[in-house]
Order: sequence, then structure tokens, then C-alpha cells
Amino acid sequence: MNMISRPFELVMTIWISLILLFVTSGLMAQQAEPAFDLVKADSPVYIYERWVTFPGKPDVQAREVKGDFVVASTIPKILELLRDESRISDWQSHLDEFKVYPLTDSTWLEYSLHDIPWPMSDQEHFLRYELKKIAADHEVVITFQSQEDSKLAPLNDSYTRLELAGSWHLVQVEPNRVNVSYRIFSTPSSIPRFLTDPIVRSNLMSTIKSLTKLAEGK
Repeated sequence: MNMISRPFELVMTIWISLILLFVTSGLMAQQAEPAFDLVKADSPVYIYERWVTFPGKPDVQAREVKGDFVVASTIPKILELLRDESRISDWQSHLDEFKVYPLTDSTWLEYSLHDIPWPMSDQEHFLRYELKKIAADHEVVITFQSQEDSKLAPLNDSYTRLELAGSWHLVQVEPNRVNVSYRIFSTPSSIPRFLTDPIVRSNLMSTIKSLTKLAEGK
């Protein structure tokens, strides 16, 4: 090999590496999930939204709503409110029916029926919850996803059965301060978004504030 060809090969190697880098970066950018947009705020509660692929359904685009907020309380108090049938109507509005079916200390099933204002129809869901401790009792994640059960939750033609998935992320950052991030996916509705968006956002804001008030003992 002569001395002239070596610099040429070096230049070609560099160019090929750069091209591969640009192509890889472009593919990664295309695969990255879209960012959340802030759609409603009333400090310390902030609600965000984005449209993503529904978990397990690559052909379905779903709205993912995220509520970030701070609660002057503890993780055990918040967890108790999430699972207590007798307290659920204190912080969830338009609730006609609610039932918890314990499975283990960290898993449970839940059925709920909601009386939703017009133009949306009454909605129900049946979910499986799983609790995981990330860092002892200082950080926990609760995931939930729709599940079918013909005995505990048979389908009813009078209601819309929602298919949902999401999570609660609770972090005890101080002895009396919990950072909470709530996420929920829901499949698209046939009703125009300009009608449903205000309802979805207002309901989530009021629900978060009611939960916060109870957890703080107010």
C-alpha cells in the first residue's frame, strides 16, 4: 500500500463513521417519546398531556395524562386513601360504585363506575394494581392496567368500559412531604376533544386537590 492511499482510507473511515452516527441519531430521535405539554396548572398541581402508543397496542394512539403535585403527608397515608373503599367517594367525584378486591399485600383488583357529565357517557373500569417498593418505604410505584373478569366485573351495555393503564409514583422527600406523579393512559373517545379535554383536565385537577386535602388531614 502506498503512502497516498493511507490518508484516503483514513478520511473515508471518518466519513463512514460520521454518516453512521447521524443515521443512528436520527433513528433514535424518531423513536423517542414525545414530550409532555403543560395543559393546566394551579400550584402545586401541574397537569400535562401527550399522545403516545397505548401499552401493548402499537396501532392505537392514546392520551397520556400526567399530574405532578406535592402532598404534606406520608406515603402510608396516601396508600391508605387509594385502597380504602369507605373514603374513595371523599376524593373522587361522580362516583356511583367502587369495590376493592384484595389479592395480596401488594396486589389488588378494583372496579369503579363513574357518572360522567354530558357529552360523555357513564364510564366503568376494572383494574389490576401492583405495588412495588423502590427504596424501602421512601419510594413506591403502583402500576395499574385494565383486566377482564366476567365474574367480578361482567360487561354492561349501559356503560362504556374504559381500557386504562397507568401508575402512581410516590417519593417521600422529607418527613412530611411526598412528591407524587400520577400517569394514566386512556384509549381515544369518539367525542371531539374540544368537548372532552376540559372535562378530563378539570376532573383530574379536582380529584388531586381532594386527595391532597384528605392526606394532609384538612
